[in-house]
This record gives sequence, C-alpha cells and structure tokens, in this order.
Amino acid sequence: MPKIVNKDEKIDYICEEAYKVFVEIGIDDFSLNKFIVDINMSKGQFYHYFSTKEQLIYKVMSKKTFELINNTIEKYKYEESYINKINLIFEIYLNEEQAYKDLRKLYINTLHMYITSNDDEIKKFNNDLYKNIFDSLEQLFDDEIAKGNFHANSKNLAKSLCATADGMFLLSVMIENYDLKTQLTNYFLEIEKLSKIN
Repeated sequence: MPKIVNKDEKIDYICEEAYKVFVEIGIDDFSLNKFIVDINMSKGQFYHYFSTKEQLIYKVMSKKTFELINNTIEKYKYEESYINKINLIFEIYLNEEQAYKDLRKLYINTLHMYITSNDDEIKKFNNDLYKNIFDSLEQLFDDEIAKGNFHANSKNLAKSLCATADGMFLLSVMIENYDLKTQLTNYFLEIEKLSKIN
C-alpha cells in the first residue's frame, strides 16, 4: 500500500530545508536542481508542490515573515507603552537575534522580485502585510490619543512611519556602517515627542 503523504507537512519540510540553504549561501547562489537532489526528491515530486523557483522563494519568505509577525503579536499583547509597541511593530528591523538578521538578509536578496512581481499571490501578500502594519500603527496612535497621551492630529504621523522605516532599512543596505537600530529608535522617540500633549 502506498504511503500517504500529507501535502502541508511536505510543503513545510521543503520550505524549512530551502530556508536553511537560503541563509547559508544566499538566494542568488541557490540551485534548484541541486536542492531537489539534496532533499532526495524527484523533479516531478518537487513540481507537484511548487511550479517555479520563485514560488518556492515566495512561500519560504512569507512563511518566515508570518512566523515572526505572529511571535511579535504575542509579545505585543503584554506591552503598554508607545515606544515598546512601536519597537515591536518594526521588530524585523530592530531585533538582533539571528532569526531576524537572517530574514533581513533574505529581504535584501528578494527585494527586486517582490517589487517587480506580476504574481497575484505575491501582490496580495505585499498588500496584506502592509495593511496589517498600517492598521497596527493606526491602532497604536488611536490608543495613545484615547489615553490622553497624544494629541488628535498625531495620527497623521502614523502614516509616514512605515515609509520612513522602510527607507531607513534601504539606507542601511546602501550605506556602509549605517546604524539602522539607532536611527530608527531615535526617529520613534522624535515621533513620540512630536505627538505628546504638552
């Protein structure tokens, strides 16, 4: 009797193995043919789960991104202050644990693919990801306004936070020795200062 394969488990396995290789050698040097051999699969088996290399990359990146987001959401529940919450929203840029460093490195490797993709699934992922971030930022400012900590107009500043953080991340890629963590932290403190009711 043939062995029954759980499709989701197999996809998770392939993604985990691919992620290890991406982190070790980078996405540019990733050979799909070598990878398929290394995980003891036939091309037919692999293409049953992923139709292209790009689809594999997207699946790995989206899974890892949402793992970290879910981890952040869990920690966010227990935070009270604006600065701790904003740091968690942008934890991908601030956290120096290896998992976050690895993912930042892979974001750089996949940036062009995500920006220029015509794949509807990738476009939807980008839209959903940024919608979640924008919603979190707006909620954070609404909460601070409701507590009487921030003035009502401060919510306008929330809209620029994401673009500025992403811009600083790009600067950290292009400029040697750019201290992203310090720059972002100082920026978040400045936004707090501008938002507070005197």
